[in-house]
Amino acid sequence: MSEFVQRKICNGVTFGSITDDRFKIGRLSATLLVPLSRQTAAANALLSCVLTRSCKRYPNFTALSRKLDSLYGAALYPSVRQIGDYQALTIAVSGIDDAYALDGEFVSAELADLLSSIIFEPDVNGGLFKEEDIEQEKRQLLENIDSEYNDKRYYAVKRCIENMCSDELYSIGRFGSRQDVESLKNADVYAAWERLLSDARVELTMLGNTSPDKAYEGFVKYFGSKPRTIDAVEHTEIVPNEVRYVCENQELSQSKLVMGFRCNYDNDDAAALENSLMSAVLGGTPTSKLFLNVREKQSLCYYCVSRVDNNKGIMLIDSGVETENIDKARDAVLEQLTLLKNGDISDEELTNAKLALKNSLMSSLDSLAALQSYYIGGVLRKNQLTPLKAAELTDKISKERIVELANKVQLDTVFTLRGN
Repeated sequence: MSEFVQRKICNGVTFGSITDDRFKIGRLSATLLVPLSRQTAAANALLSCVLTRSCKRYPNFTALSRKLDSLYGAALYPSVRQIGDYQALTIAVSGIDDAYALDGEFVSAELADLLSSIIFEPDVNGGLFKEEDIEQEKRQLLENIDSEYNDKRYYAVKRCIENMCSDELYSIGRFGSRQDVESLKNADVYAAWERLLSDARVELTMLGNTSPDKAYEGFVKYFGSKPRTIDAVEHTEIVPNEVRYVCENQELSQSKLVMGFRCNYDNDDAAALENSLMSAVLGGTPTSKLFLNVREKQSLCYYCVSRVDNNKGIMLIDSGVETENIDKARDAVLEQLTLLKNGDISDEELTNAKLALKNSLMSSLDSLAALQSYYIGGVLRKNQLTPLKAAELTDKISKERIVELANKVQLDTVFTLRGN
């Protein structure tokens, strides 16, 4: 597998590629990144789905599907994710490698052209998308939002973030609110499309065994001629003055406890790797402190997991607990964090955490979708590492560095979803 090679197309537009002969298909994607905004998050999320239903050349879902079928069964994938304080809208298309096409056809060039056409040439009439497309995708988006509410573990984490980061963009969420989606008009979605074309940072990728040159030329044709103004978010370090305690009650058989911490933020991939290992030692693996002590030895929770968002500089520890054990579980978690801060880390704990982190990194090489997600997830950080390089560096992280990072962790918010 080659390195991740990046080429600048114009201001705010970058093309990155990896050539990997393990795959017989290629995957091209366009990710548009904009700062999260309560006024635009819902419209942006809805737009990403509406765009994949048709375009001017293929003005309905059937025509577009036929075109994809003619390209040896190519497929389109819209997705919306949150990367730090940014909303990331991705449209990806996958198809067979050029080497397997008939008559020397450059499938990669056609896919790049189709992807660009979907973004730049939607099927609009009088500044409006098809109303049926808007309504159908709005229903689907509302179902996605409802599913997040019904998943109580996910909901509790989301509510902790909303309270912890109430004055920050990070609290907005990738889909916006249900109310915002319900109130969206067709004109709002069209305005979002115009705004994204001029203001979004664009990360284009091509992964597979095909030479990226044809796809690059196709993207330059569209993206290279469109001037844009890029909005950026300046990260602000926040030091919690006092711990916030928030509680909600619902009809649940199992309560949820989520603890939000501020931790080290360094806009660098190597620093993010160190932070991830610190979190893994604390509660990211079945051999971590939280799992072995809070869950297994003390039996205070059904699960207890630590995860860190390196694009934001926060760490979340969430657990499922019996209502009567909420306070005990919270105190037990803080006790394990204190032990970590004091350097109570065995060689076995560190070794197992490193193995788990390296396994996670190497698993991103198993599919083009996972590999694309890995690189997009770190696109805001400096000195981005390949999964292989990150795995190599993991072995070199010392116990002393883990302790140093643990001592930067400060409790900010405790959210409890209490079952009646």
